[in-house]
Amino acid sequence: ITCLPAVVGAYETLGGGLLSDAKGSFYVNDKVMSWDVHAGKVVPMVPMVKLGEILNQEEEPIRCLYIYSSNPAITAPDQNLVRQGLAREDLYTVVHERFLTDTAKYADIVLPATSSVEADDIYNSYGHYTSAIGYKAIEPIGESKSNWDTIRLIAKAMGITDPFFDKTALDLIHDTLDGAVNVPAELKEKLLQGEPVEMPVPNNYKMTFKTASHKIEILNPILAEPLPRYVESHSDTVAKGEFALINAPDLRILDSSFNERVFDTSKPMMGAWLNPIDAERLGVVEGDLVRLYNEQGTLQMPVYLDEGISPKTVVSYGVWWQRYSSDPRNSINALTSSRLTDYAEGSTFYDVKVDITPL
Repeated sequence: ITCLPAVVGAYETLGGGLLSDAKGSFYVNDKVMSWDVHAGKVVPMVPMVKLGEILNQEEEPIRCLYIYSSNPAITAPDQNLVRQGLAREDLYTVVHERFLTDTAKYADIVLPATSSVEADDIYNSYGHYTSAIGYKAIEPIGESKSNWDTIRLIAKAMGITDPFFDKTALDLIHDTLDGAVNVPAELKEKLLQGEPVEMPVPNNYKMTFKTASHKIEILNPILAEPLPRYVESHSDTVAKGEFALINAPDLRILDSSFNERVFDTSKPMMGAWLNPIDAERLGVVEGDLVRLYNEQGTLQMPVYLDEGISPKTVVSYGVWWQRYSSDPRNSINALTSSRLTDYAEGSTFYDVKVDITPL
């Protein structure tokens, strides 16, 4: 996909090519809160998708887990292994949350978190160059605190004297803007006044790549596999892997966010959407329960029919909390794997095969 715009020369045109993420844009001063600046010592870093394996390792086991802005009991792959780790009696788990998520139910202590209207913050956009400052509209309710205030109070309690932890969220917002050297003063002032601002792109802005030639290199001889190639979907050792599983977004939620207030319950939530040809071959009709399974786990869901689904494909929509699942024990990530991609330690959420049997 990344190479296709290069084949047709689209990267030469301003605004052409491929945009996967704008968070690394030149105007974002992310060094203000960079781990490299404030860590003080080197600590092990592991991909979040490996949480299940990390929590179940026998050598030097993790004894304390602090979770914020995340719901790994639902969103992490290899769900059975993750929940097995979260259930350990010798694991002390702190969850900083606004809602009683499935992960919060595993916590030894739940710290109340603020909503976005109770805390100052600065926001970047997904996929484009707009930023804005959101000032708190009300004081935090009860004992709730923002992510940053909680972290800096914990640092103080641990005897960490770095003056960085004396800074408020507003201090960090100003530090971020002060370090954004490519943003004109008038735009910074608009941001401070609470206006959303589209950040400027220089007139001579041109796509560059972090390769030796600073060009996109379709043939890269320094890699073990110098050319892109098609790879068959992964299939485990338990199932035949007859169906490719695609977990697509549901417009009512965002990953596991907004599950706490699903307004429209008239449409199906968790389900297995199949092509009618596959449903007929399996001997099931719409509404029947089926079992999806592979090496990671098993999950039961009702069948829905859709001629737009490709044969030998099963589609599920949304990352739903357990209470919305048609399976009393699991949700969709019971079927996904913590196996990493061959490069860059990415996730393989969308490289999953399952078998299906009627119930």
